[in-house]
Amino acid sequence: MPRKLKDSPAEAKACAFKLLSYRGRSTKEMAEKLNRKGFDEGLIKATITYLHDIGLMNDEALAADLYRMTTDHKSLGKKGIGVFLMKRGIDKALIDKTLADHSSESDEKAALEFAERRHKTLKNYPEDVAKRRLWGMLQRRGFSYDVIKHVMNTVL
Repeated sequence: MPRKLKDSPAEAKACAFKLLSYRGRSTKEMAEKLNRKGFDEGLIKATITYLHDIGLMNDEALAADLYRMTTDHKSLGKKGIGVFLMKRGIDKALIDKTLADHSSESDEKAALEFAERRHKTLKNYPEDVAKRRLWGMLQRRGFSYDVIKHVMNTVL
């Protein structure tokens, strides 16, 4: 049975406001959510344009906020931040622009803090197992080989 399309602009805006009340959304995320709710494409575009016009949606500001959050709280490397932003629907060009100022020193600092926290929990394991696990954790967080190697030599 085909999905019934909703055609009320007020209903689309109300749904968008509710989604934005939980957290910031990218243009892509909002379009996908409204599409799943059953709104047609023209209404989705009009609603997103309205949200941009009144200043409730701004992909650049969202990318900057997410970047700040990932560097402050998530201990992600440059690649990890890029993947996180991509999953949140941020455009590739905007991701590149956001990550342009990201330095390897900040990567090393974040990796070192994360490794020191995790190393405490890995003390009960044999040294080779602890090294392998810590290496994998850092790799999954998006740190480069050079950063991981430097941090492993420092921590262990």
